[in-house]
Order: sequence, then C-alpha cells, then structure tokens
Amino acid sequence: MTASSQNRNVVSTIVSLAVVVGVALRWKQLQKLNDEEEQPKSSAVAPKESETATTSAPIMEVKTSTTVLEDESSRMGRILALNSITIAHGSVTGTCEKLAKELHDTLLKLNLENRTIQVGKLDEWDWWDELINDEDNGTEPVARINGDVHPPVLLILLPTHHGGSWPKTAICLENALEDLQNDWRIEKFPLKKLHVAVLGMGCSDYGDNSMGKPAKEAFRCFRKLGAQLYGTKVRIGDDATGNQDRVLQAWIYHDIIPKLTDMGDDDDDLKETEPDVMDIEDIGDNMNGDSKEAHAEPSANELGVIEPREMVTSTQAKALKKEGYKLIGTHSAVKLCRWTKHQLRGRGGCYKHTFYGITSYQCMEATPSLACANKCVFCWRHHKNPVGKEWKWKVDDPHYIVDEAVKTHVKMIKETKGIPGVNVQRWKEAHTVRHCALSLVGEPIMYPRINEFLGDLHTRDISTFLVTNGQHPGAISSLIPVTQLYVSVDAPTPESLIAVDRPLFSDAWERLQESLTLLKDKGQRTVARLTVVKGWNSDEVEGYAKLIALGKVSLIEVKGVTFCGKSDASNLNMSNTPWHHEVVDLVRNLKKELDILRQEGGPDAPPEYDLACEHKHSVSVLLARVDQFAYDSENGTRKWKTWIDYPKFQELVAHREKNPSFKFSVKDYTAETPAWALFGSEEEGFDPTDQRHRKKKKYPKYTKFDGRGIPTHDHEKKELDPKERQRLIMLMEQKLKEVGAGTTVTELRGGEKLIQDASLMFRGEVIVR
Repeated sequence: MTASSQNRNVVSTIVSLAVVVGVALRWKQLQKLNDEEEQPKSSAVAPKESETATTSAPIMEVKTSTTVLEDESSRMGRILALNSITIAHGSVTGTCEKLAKELHDTLLKLNLENRTIQVGKLDEWDWWDELINDEDNGTEPVARINGDVHPPVLLILLPTHHGGSWPKTAICLENALEDLQNDWRIEKFPLKKLHVAVLGMGCSDYGDNSMGKPAKEAFRCFRKLGAQLYGTKVRIGDDATGNQDRVLQAWIYHDIIPKLTDMGDDDDDLKETEPDVMDIEDIGDNMNGDSKEAHAEPSANELGVIEPREMVTSTQAKALKKEGYKLIGTHSAVKLCRWTKHQLRGRGGCYKHTFYGITSYQCMEATPSLACANKCVFCWRHHKNPVGKEWKWKVDDPHYIVDEAVKTHVKMIKETKGIPGVNVQRWKEAHTVRHCALSLVGEPIMYPRINEFLGDLHTRDISTFLVTNGQHPGAISSLIPVTQLYVSVDAPTPESLIAVDRPLFSDAWERLQESLTLLKDKGQRTVARLTVVKGWNSDEVEGYAKLIALGKVSLIEVKGVTFCGKSDASNLNMSNTPWHHEVVDLVRNLKKELDILRQEGGPDAPPEYDLACEHKHSVSVLLARVDQFAYDSENGTRKWKTWIDYPKFQELVAHREKNPSFKFSVKDYTAETPAWALFGSEEEGFDPTDQRHRKKKKYPKYTKFDGRGIPTHDHEKKELDPKERQRLIMLMEQKLKEVGAGTTVTELRGGEKLIQDASLMFRGEVIVR
C-alpha cells in the first residue's frame, strides 16, 4: 500500500469519526431541548429558617432545570463518578425511602446542568468497590467536554435499628467504612474527592440515647476518611415528634442546596489537598444528637408550652385517613372491619364469630390509643400510627370517645346499604353495636382512663375484646373485668421478640413475662394470642409453651399472619403466610409441649388444653382449657362451651359495678359451641347459614393431600386417577431436586425472608368454575 493510499484511509477514518461524534452531540442537544419543553417551569422555595434549621439563612428561589434520573431497571451508576449526585437510603419502615424520594424531587427542580441524580437503597451498591475505585465505566462525562466538572456528591439517609445498631439494609456501608479505616494499604484520606451529607432517623421514645447513632457514626467515618461534609452537624428526624419533614427541609435548604448551587464552574473542589479533619473529641458538639440544632425542634420549655401536645401529627393523620381510619378526638379511631361487611352480605363472619359467637356485623373495631410501644414486622397497619412507651399526650374524655366512636361506626354502617348483596335485616340490626374489638391499632391499655372507657361500653351492653402486647403489666393489673382479655405472644425467646416486635422497651421480654403471669389472677376469660409468621417466629414451640404456662390462660388463639401486600414498613412476603394445615400442625405440637409441662408438675404447670375450634377461612385454631370449657355428653363425646353468654356477662358486670367486691369467673358466662364451629367439623368453622364467596369463582384445584403434599383428591373431592397421581409425583420429585426436602429459609437483602417448601407446591393451585 502506497503512502498516499494510507493517508486517504486515515482521512476517511477521521471524517467518519467526526460524523459519528457530530450526530451524537446533535442527538444530545435535541434530547435536552425536548426534556426542557416537557418539564414545566417552577420554583422551589425554601421554608423559613424558624420552621426548620438553626442558623440564619435567606429564603432561596431556584429555577427549574432538567437532570437525569437513573433508570431503576438499569445498574446503579458509580458513586465516585464526576458530576454525579447519589441519594442512598437504608429504609426499613419506609420513612427514609419516602424522604429520599422527596429529596430527589426537590433536586430535580434545581438548575444543576450536566448533573446526573440517582436514588436507591444502600444495599444496591458494593460500597468497598464504589468508594475505593473511581473509574466511570470508560465513559467520558459530557460535562468534561464543556469544561463544567463537579465532584461526586453522596447524600445518605440512615434509620436507627434496635439499640442504636445499623439496620440490615445499611450494614453493607458500615462494613465498607470500617474496612477502609482499618486497611493499612489505603491512603490516609481516600475519600477527599467525595462530598457527603448524612441525615439520621430514629425515635426518642426508645429512651436509650440511641436515636440517630448510625448516622452519627457514618458522619464520623466519612470525615475521618477525608470526605467533604455538608453541614457541621448530623440532623436527626424524630418519629416520636413527627418532625421528619421539617428536619428534611432544613437538611435540604441549609446544608445541601447552598453547596450544590455555590460550587461554581471551576474544579477547585477536585484538588487533591488534605482536608481539615477534627478529632472525635473536637467534634463532640457536632455529633450530639440531642442538640436543638440537630433536631431542628425546640423543646417545650423553650416554647413555654405547658399543656401536653396532641398525639397524632398532621402527617400521621393524613396517612391514617388514607388507610380508612376515622379519627376521633386527638388519639382515638374507628374503622369498619372487612368481616363486618362480609357478614352483612352473608359471606361469613370472623373467627370470633366461630370461636365465641359474636355477631360480626354488630362489632365495632376501635381504639382509644393510636400509639403503641412496638413496631411489629407483621403489623398490618404498616406503622402509620405514633409510638411511645408511656402516655405523654392530651387525654380526651372517655365518654366522648365512646359516643363519637359509636356514632361514626353507625354512620359507616349506613353507607354500606348500597353494597351489592347486603342483607337488609342484618343491615338494620347492625345499627346497634353489640361488640367492640379493641384491637384496631396501637395499644388501648395505654390510655390513662381505659377503665372509664370500658365501663361506658359495658353500660351500653357492648362486649369488650381488649388486645394488649404485654408491655404494660401495671395497666393489666389495675384493669377492670372485660369480656375477654388478650396478650399477644409474638415470639418464644428474648432474641426473637426483639426481631419480630421491635419493642421500644429494653426490658420487653421481662414485661411480657410479668403481663402473662398477671393473667392467672384476673378471674375472667384470658387469651394468649399467637400470630404465626413463617421464617420469623414459627420455631421453638417449647418456648411458647413455657410463656403460656405463666398465665394459665383460658384460651390460646393461634393465627397465621395475614399478608396485606408489600409495604415499605414490613419485610414480609406471601411465603411468610402459613397454610391452615401448617397452623394446625404447630398447634398440635404446642399442645404436646403443654402436656409435657403439665406432667412435670410444679407451680407453673399449665392446665390441660385441647383443640376446640378452627376457622380455616382466617387460618385460625383455638386451644381451650378442658377444666373451664369442656364437658362430656351422654354418649361420652367431648363437648365445648367456648361461646359467650353476652347478656349474662353484662348482668355480672352491672352487679360488680354496684358491688365492687363481687367476683365472677369464666364459667359464669359460657355458652354452647355449635357443631359447625368445632375443630374437625366438615364446615371447618364456616357458619352454614352463610355462603362462602370466592373471588372470580376460583376454587381449590385439589381438596386432599398425602403426607408429602401430593394431591389425592380433585376439586370435587373425588380421588385422582393413578396416571394423574403419577404425573404429580414426578413434578414433586423435580421440585425436590430444585429446593430440597423440608423448609428452606433464605434471607434476602433488606431482611426479607423467602420460604421455599416443595410440599406446598400444589396448595395454591385453583380452577375457575
């Protein structure tokens, strides 16, 4: 090849590259123009300093521009990439994720040209790789061509886990920061190019000075590693006061935006100079999570406030109303139960109808206290309510609460008249409330005037089913007789109780034990309530038996957790919901353990229990004391009297009201349990006067299974033919090769637990008819 031909080839190649680059740049310009046309012009106005932060700062008005949001389906961008802004959160209950999205939306409105903004969970990145390697995947930022280069920015939102530890969602970052500090191969200030801001979330009601501890530790680590920190303090939102939104606004408008908008176009920030780093002793004031500046929340003494505040913040009230709660006063609520609507339409009652004979369509679900001392992982209220260890709010009049609750409930009943299938006679009867389930949300026993509240219900001939989480033994001790008193027993060991209930009290286990012990002296019907969550609290049945033995309770309810859909506030998934046969197996094992303790004897030996009722529709089984509820019929078969004589109970309560020394017992107001409600009945606890409704006419494809979980009978309860059985056996064997025998628990990122069990593979199959 001649020199002239080589030159022509070189020129041709250069021209081709120039065309490609030109087309790419033109496409970029058109894309930017299109984005600017589609995005409306608006302004982001900072809140007043008196409402948010602590240092004086002018109100800022920022023009809107466009930035790039990382597509959620694509791989997350590099943390140390130039011109990048990364928002990373370790959300557990959804608060930090919500705030991270608000931060992202605010930054989108700023004129931050040539900046990419991405938001994600902390565990979506490999933090060791991200913080130690600053390559940007071989791509050259467009801004570098224009000479507009900005350092990478990392904005972190960290919640506080139990005892001040880092949540599982953020341990990946904690480990990486610790390794960077302790690895002698790493330079002294490896993160000097990175700009960082940290926001903490927590709850002061835990009372152990742990609030915001992970955020403080992260702040300290990033400073020690040389990062340029935004703000001189760690701002911490407090779930107890509901100031998260105000703290977020202070963080955004007084720590972040001034830095982002005042960087200029030069690259002074990228100079590799050693940053000013204070020793831990020198930054003590800045790390003080109790400082008024960090909280952006003045104390009551500073404001001269004497009266206690209202329990529910405006944010919480909005969230609760969105969930269908009807708020009453400052701390109470009612909500129409789905079983009330079901029975109004003749579609069956709740498990309390089967076990105890309540009329579901005459039952009001309510609470005099929206606050709770636990944050249970299975709470189907999704933690929209306040939390607290003791009452510190305004106290509404109990008679006002009852009166408004009944009025509000009846109003909701009236609104159901137009629902298709409502039984007119039942609808009319539903206007008279006969039962009150004090299990709506929160901890009703926290309400300081709970006895007056209960007394008012009783004077209206309304029975009371009160559920407590066992964290307030003093209130249980002083409680007046109720129709039925529950204590939730959510875990069999101290460790699992902390994991499942996430209690505010550090001595939660001891409080639960004391609460259960007090039940044996109450005199009326008492219940230990177990909510089974597969992979979380379904093991160690012996521990449950020992706890139940402390209270010698009248009844033991075991119910499978209800999966209410994915929620930011919960790590549960559908696989954590047990099937009815699994709950039955657990109850049988629990009975065996109780029998062993009874045979061993001693002061804590429990009485004899046996399986009395079941309600397959809600995956519930009832164990009852034989000495209080069972009797032998004339033909020698065991009969049960778990139902309640409600008029008799009201008569006994009225007698006690006149004569406080009068005492009555469980047997004084029992009633016969119908055959259809008994364990093992053909109806499986479904009232035959109603009609079972199935969504979209879907019916179980198989009705009986062998010990391995392989179907033996079809949807019409007919035995399967040998060929079909063989086909199903082969499918089961294939599944066993994939997941193995028994139950496998796989812990996923963020603490979610996935349950796999080959024996359940056919249980959920349905047919439409």
